[in-house]
Amino acid sequence: MDMLSRTNTQALKGVAIIAIVLFHILWRFDISPLLNLWGAPFVTVFLVLSGYGLEESFHRNGLNGFWQKRVTKVVLPFVFFVSAYNYLFPFLPLGDYFLAGEAMHRCLDELLYISPVFWFVFLILKCYAVYWIGTRFMSGRWRLLFFFACAFICLNMQTSSGHLEAEQSFSFLTGVLLSMYKDKVEALSKKEIGRLTFLFLLVAAALSCLKAIPQLHELRGTVAYNYLLCPSRLSLGLAYIPLFTMLRPGKNWFVRLAGNYSFEIYIAHMPFIGLITDVRSIAIFFACLVLSLAILLIYRYFVGGKLSVAEALFIIVNVLFVAKYSARVSEAVGLCATLAAIVFYYALLRGAIHYYIYIREKGLDVWRMRAGWCVCVLAFVGMVAVQYAIDPYSIQVDRWSALHFPIQNLLDGIYPYGASTHLGGSASPFPVWQVLHIPFYLLGNVGLSFFVAAGLFLWSCHKSLGQKKALIVGLLLCSSVAVWYEVAVRSDLITNMLLVAGLINLIIPRLSQGWIERQKWWIACAVGLLASTRFLTLIPIAILLLPYFLRMNWRSQAASALLAMSVFALTFVPFAVWDSQLSFYSPYSPWALQASQGHLSDFILFVPLALLLAMSHNGIGIRYYRNSGLMIVMFVAVTFIHNMYIGENWHLFSSAYDITYLSAAIPFCLLAIAWENDL
Repeated sequence: MDMLSRTNTQALKGVAIIAIVLFHILWRFDISPLLNLWGAPFVTVFLVLSGYGLEESFHRNGLNGFWQKRVTKVVLPFVFFVSAYNYLFPFLPLGDYFLAGEAMHRCLDELLYISPVFWFVFLILKCYAVYWIGTRFMSGRWRLLFFFACAFICLNMQTSSGHLEAEQSFSFLTGVLLSMYKDKVEALSKKEIGRLTFLFLLVAAALSCLKAIPQLHELRGTVAYNYLLCPSRLSLGLAYIPLFTMLRPGKNWFVRLAGNYSFEIYIAHMPFIGLITDVRSIAIFFACLVLSLAILLIYRYFVGGKLSVAEALFIIVNVLFVAKYSARVSEAVGLCATLAAIVFYYALLRGAIHYYIYIREKGLDVWRMRAGWCVCVLAFVGMVAVQYAIDPYSIQVDRWSALHFPIQNLLDGIYPYGASTHLGGSASPFPVWQVLHIPFYLLGNVGLSFFVAAGLFLWSCHKSLGQKKALIVGLLLCSSVAVWYEVAVRSDLITNMLLVAGLINLIIPRLSQGWIERQKWWIACAVGLLASTRFLTLIPIAILLLPYFLRMNWRSQAASALLAMSVFALTFVPFAVWDSQLSFYSPYSPWALQASQGHLSDFILFVPLALLLAMSHNGIGIRYYRNSGLMIVMFVAVTFIHNMYIGENWHLFSSAYDITYLSAAIPFCLLAIAWENDL
């Protein structure tokens, strides 16, 4: 009997998840306190087997791909489900259990670990983090001492999930120890295993009796009580492993199946435990569990491992636009349109990859290429038609007038930053961005700048990636609902990011430390000028140049930074000389809008994340574009979340949150997609 074989441990996970689901059902009926001897120890089994499996994997493969596997198999499915659950299930006829207006609030509380339902997911992620740190930077006794110290800290802390984490504080470590001393464990005879099992059961029974003493039971919820719970759960969980192994669970196909999908079953059933109020409601609980499991299996087989980060961001941004504006018709239309958009963009990306592979393998098919470019041209013509078909003064987005009226004042000899938008808001475009839009103002439509920026962007793709990849990027750009929206309302945000992405796309093939050193003065000037279009452009620029900047000597660093800041400041000098009072102290100053975006406290997260993304791309195109798109989305998302908690407004689609900022990531996502899979 190989108690710790892969087949047996997988089957034991199946036994544990089945037992946990049944425990949660019976727990709702408050049958007996003895149920605690049933539920929590099976969580111990999970953690012990997880620690054992991770240490076994380390012995075979080291830490190669450690976080990639954890993110793919744990984090992303969890985030995917929590997002889908909070969006889809409020539409089901489940009484007052779901409050659709609080869906976003619950989602954020869960993801930010404020009031987690899925406490086990956060606990296992903490265990993974501790394991990686200890294994990456320590060895031998120091490694074990670090693991023990972290487990001891967990035992003495009360988290958002109460005592649930503390009582499992040593479970994962026990699994690691089982793997480290695997030879000794496997050398145990059946009699020795039986004696140890009996000892574990005896310890668990003794501790359970102690907990029943009134004076000790009054300590429930305190740290001191953890010292009773932890050894009780651990000893009983360790007894369960040999006991259930004797039943040979690996021979049962249902148990093996449950073990294979144990993580999915866990997160699929947790949100619906509260639905169970009587025997009849158990059927509703299982129906929701099956539906949730189907959502997770869709992710596992169609998204996980097949959809890249850039592709996922591209889909998310576009689907959010569809969800926001279709929901204004009705909730049912919003739900159907959102689901249709998810399917459409997923199929579109898969189709784009297959289309590129076809034209690459079949050679340059001139007619097929021309047909693709004709589609792009027709799409751009359609965008122009849509732009002129809509009265700009009827649009509830004032980005176009935030450029139009300051330029009008500028050409009329009036201080530009005194202008208001057509909605009465502040107009404070940066100087370089104003100057670049003067030709389009003279044409009567500042929104036409999009087509020039898009042309430059696609031309840069042609120069750096080739005609075939440029065509795919063009087709995906034209398919984006977010881009069509930006064009329709004459927004300059997507234009700005297309311009920056196009310029970066032209220089990224030349990037090297030597080239950066030789061109540092020109690059510093360019950074200063691009910063004078919009602050948001500094995100992709910083992620691109920071690794090379840090490798310069300190004199070059100081001179380059000073030159970039000087060029940026010089673009504002004419306006400061023109009217210093309005330039620095007026609510209509050049800094009125852009300097007010975000919160200073958020940079505690932004700076380390930006450093990580900047230092990890190593000048590789796909990594750089993916990291830039991810950083832009994170910047916007964190800002929104912060504002939600400050304003207690959890409706993402309210006017307080401009989701169009997310469209700034689209050019970088498209370029990352073009680099992926040799596309």
